[in-house]
Amino acid sequence: MQNIYQTFEFNKIKSSILEYSKTELGQEYIDSLEMMTSSKEVSSALEDLKEMMSIIVRFGVMPIATSANALKLIEMAKKTALLTPRDLNLIADDVLTSQKISSFLKKIDLSYPRTSQRASGFYDLSNLEKEIHRVITNALTVADNATPELKEIRAKLKKAEATLNSRIASLAFSYSIYLSGDNATIRDGHFVLPVKTVDKNKVPGIIYDVSDSGNTTFIEPMEIVQMNNLITSLKVEENEEVRKVLKALTSLVLLQEGEIIANNKIIADFDFLIAKSEYAFEISAEIAEMSDKQIVDLKEARHPLIDKEKVVSNTYYLDEEKRIVIISGPNAGGKTVSLKTVGLMVMMHQSGLAIPCKNAKLGHFNHIFIDIGDNQSLSDNLSTFSAHVSQLSEIISAVKGKDLVLLDELGTGTDPREGEALAYAVTRYLENKHALAMISSHFDALKEYAFLSEHLENSSMIFDEERLLPTYRFRLGAPGHSYALDVATRYGISKEIIEEARIYVKNNKSNDATELIDILQKKLDAATKLSDELIREKKDIDYRLRKLENDEKMLKDRRDHLLEDVSDEKQKMLKRAREEIELVMSELSKDNIKLHEVIELKKNIDDLEEQPDDVIYDEEIKEGDYVSVPSLGMSGRVTRLKGNKAHVSGDSGMSFDVEKNKLHKIPTPKYQPKINKKNNYEANINLKVGLELNLIGLHVEEAQEELIKYLDNVRLKNLSQVRIIHGFGSGALRKMVRSYLDKQKDCTYRPGDATEGMGGATVVIFKK
Repeated sequence: MQNIYQTFEFNKIKSSILEYSKTELGQEYIDSLEMMTSSKEVSSALEDLKEMMSIIVRFGVMPIATSANALKLIEMAKKTALLTPRDLNLIADDVLTSQKISSFLKKIDLSYPRTSQRASGFYDLSNLEKEIHRVITNALTVADNATPELKEIRAKLKKAEATLNSRIASLAFSYSIYLSGDNATIRDGHFVLPVKTVDKNKVPGIIYDVSDSGNTTFIEPMEIVQMNNLITSLKVEENEEVRKVLKALTSLVLLQEGEIIANNKIIADFDFLIAKSEYAFEISAEIAEMSDKQIVDLKEARHPLIDKEKVVSNTYYLDEEKRIVIISGPNAGGKTVSLKTVGLMVMMHQSGLAIPCKNAKLGHFNHIFIDIGDNQSLSDNLSTFSAHVSQLSEIISAVKGKDLVLLDELGTGTDPREGEALAYAVTRYLENKHALAMISSHFDALKEYAFLSEHLENSSMIFDEERLLPTYRFRLGAPGHSYALDVATRYGISKEIIEEARIYVKNNKSNDATELIDILQKKLDAATKLSDELIREKKDIDYRLRKLENDEKMLKDRRDHLLEDVSDEKQKMLKRAREEIELVMSELSKDNIKLHEVIELKKNIDDLEEQPDDVIYDEEIKEGDYVSVPSLGMSGRVTRLKGNKAHVSGDSGMSFDVEKNKLHKIPTPKYQPKINKKNNYEANINLKVGLELNLIGLHVEEAQEELIKYLDNVRLKNLSQVRIIHGFGSGALRKMVRSYLDKQKDCTYRPGDATEGMGGATVVIFKK
């Protein structure tokens, strides 16, 4: 049966993951990566991976250093009873790594129960690590202070070597006229002098060697023979003492072999998860949702071994109802890649890996059966068709309901009619077995059957008919055709041959299925185009509707605030007026004020109190009209119109902006009221000033004029805090507002908070 791991090139996936691994045992885990047999195992592996990916995103990668396979080191120690300094240092480094991981996890929150549970299995081997690093140096040698005996031996050896070096230097000077070189050298561990062979009898000592030319004889002077022997003896003692130290450390390691191996496995587990996580980030992969049902739901799946810049993402769907998908379309259009993509997604998922897919939901499959690519076997002397049939035979005999079957070009390689019949029969068989399957084929019989069966679905690889090029895009719901003659035209086949072929196809149609498919595909293309346009229009309408709703809400809020402000101001005005009237009435006799004037004034005030706050006028207001503003108790002339706003120059000398539907046109009075400072002050006090000013949409110069006028009114109203809305835009309005505020000594400002428009608004606070 075809090897799915080889066909899907799973070894390339594992090689990419291996690049992120730092431990020998973790690399072994990656090498042995394969599909798990139970959904419980898959779920557990993916939960571990999910936690590790989250940890890396939030807190970075765990501090894991290079780690050897401790089991191999322990087995070596049992055989030889002696570990090298390098081996011992690797074991000590594992202890330090376990401590670093534990410290790392303590610094993050405890929302990773599986990771915390795994780390809780670390054994405290700090005493072992300290003993190893006390004895083994960074240069991977045994330290002088490992034992008192070793320290003494090395002290003697150092002294003897110093004495020998001094003596040999002296002898080299004494015999310099007989030497062929300036310095002493070493032969077989002994210091010797390079003496000219003609003068060898003039230097008493032991001859150790002769140069290749024969001109130099290497002699150990008799005076240092004893010194050399002493040094050799001390080195033997040193080696024996070092061996004792290493043996003692090895015994100490073997006493804790279980704990060492356990820690080593936990480090490898974390390294394995980190490597899988890093690979997931590299290919922009996500963990698929698991389902108890048989389903393949892949949205925007990308084949991870195709260049990121070239790969085309596609969406695939199979379930227990629509369990077989027939893929048709042009040759080299991506049908095989689609089969491999779906198979590889399932394989990676069931191997405990994240998959390159925007959103995925997968059931658990007991087996993946495939017949993909050219399986012609030269060694078995099988034709392409025979190889396909051999594969089909094995699949049919083994397939069951919880399997995934992927078949490429089912029934090809033989007589088309018989191949089509075989493809139809195999498809029916798989349907009855309740297996999920994707089958690529050019046969019209399969396309027709997919239309008729409730369990089959047609699909196709989209072909660009204008450029005569495949798009590699998968479309579910409609069949396609091969476009063989169109592609042949593109590759230069003569028009005469193409035309002859088209006539043959037209005259030899066994049925009109192909024509019907063409018609259906054109209708589907038109429907798809229309659907896309409707979707775009709906998005535009939804956007406009949301904008209108927001604008309506904003206007309602502003209107409510306006009415509240007007009502409050009116009550204040009425209160002051009543106080003045009461004062006047109490002092009638003193000021000789006429009683009927007081009564008339009081009636006007009562009428003002009874007038509703939200009166709206439907009158055509033009520049130059004389108007009253009942809600403010003021009147004046309209000097400028802008949209639904009117600029009114009041009788009191105060100018202000107000909505046109709040104005009531009145006759121009014969005599304009006299303006004095008191009237001007009172008019400004009674003027309605909102708690915010919206400058969005104005030019900078207009906005500055409005800002200055507004802040002056705010000061008159004695408001403590207001908001200036300038939006984000190019930043020109914001710059102007804050530049102007920087020059004002009676206020400070700050950007708006989350409820005040943030950087799109500036809150002004007036000093008390």
